Amino acid sequence: MSDLLVDADWLEARLEDPTVRVIDTRVTIVPQPPGPSDYVSLYPDYLASHIPGAGYLHMVEDLSDPDGAFPFALPSPEVIWQRLGDLGIRSSDTIVLYGNHIHFATHRCWWVLAVAGADVRLLNATFANWVAEGRPLASGAESFEAVTFDATPRTEWVASKADVIASMTDPDTTALNALSAEQHAGRGQPFGRPGRIPKSLSLPAAAMMQPDSGAFRSVDEIARALGETGVSKSDQLITYCGGGIAASTTFVALRLLGYENLSLYDGSLLEWSADPDLPLVID
Repeated sequence: MSDLLVDADWLEARLEDPTVRVIDTRVTIVPQPPGPSDYVSLYPDYLASHIPGAGYLHMVEDLSDPDGAFPFALPSPEVIWQRLGDLGIRSSDTIVLYGNHIHFATHRCWWVLAVAGADVRLLNATFANWVAEGRPLASGAESFEAVTFDATPRTEWVASKADVIASMTDPDTTALNALSAEQHAGRGQPFGRPGRIPKSLSLPAAAMMQPDSGAFRSVDEIARALGETGVSKSDQLITYCGGGIAASTTFVALRLLGYENLSLYDGSLLEWSADPDLPLVID
């Protein structure tokens, strides 16, 4: 097991381990161009079938701030600690997340929990793969005894609008757009105004993934895609997208490459494009 990804064999062997806790993050998505997409809870699907012992957290209802300045805003660490404590998860536990084909929503959940200081990993496959391989399943609601969770937040992993503005004139900082190359050019589904943040480079989240299995591509493949952007290993990197969700996939991929000098612009284009004074580039 790495400190980011686990495989199905590793997880199945530890389903009875009380220090390894599993969370189901499955959602479905309803695009709402030109604004934020609607991420619909699949809690009924969780009740019908899930990995034994798993709790359920929804990317929006549980892991976003409903009063935030922009959609999907990162909640306070205390809110996340409460969510985890309600699932009986302690700060010393290892959390494993899994989801469905909406990979980037699961990765957003990973980033939110990781920023709050949790020790959180990703199952490097989808729930459908788990089922297809005949692995153990459970149904109905799981019962958890609430505990206290606290940790040290990783605030350095969060980039603000001010940080991104500064990146436009900082030769040592590069913003990476996790949307498609078409959206990077200013075409396709916009998030408010079309276009990209000046000086940012294209590193689509979709290129980081094997879509059928839900697994990340190999480190060599990810490194090759990053190398094509011209980014230096010494650069400070900021990932962004439409609403900070696909950017989480690219963030995880860069962590797999060993990048430490890394943050994610939480507001992304939903915040940026709402400010008419901030520039966007269209090819």
